[in-house]
Amino acid sequence: MKTMLTIALALALLLAVGYWVLPQFRGALTTFILVACSLACPLSMLFMMRGMRWGAEKPNRLDETAREQKS
Repeated sequence: MKTMLTIALALALLLAVGYWVLPQFRGALTTFILVACSLACPLSMLFMMRGMRWGAEKPNRLDETAREQKS
């Protein structure tokens, strides 16, 4: 989590500096920023759901202990 926040803040700072330092690229940067912001939520959900699928393949210890207690 800490690494993710650091990378996100560094990227935001880089884009902000690039926006003010390179005025000839402001149109392209504005478009990139808008597209990146609109894709951030769907992409994060995609990767999060993909990560949850890996956990579903492993047996859950809580389920096993509940089965043992019932028998």
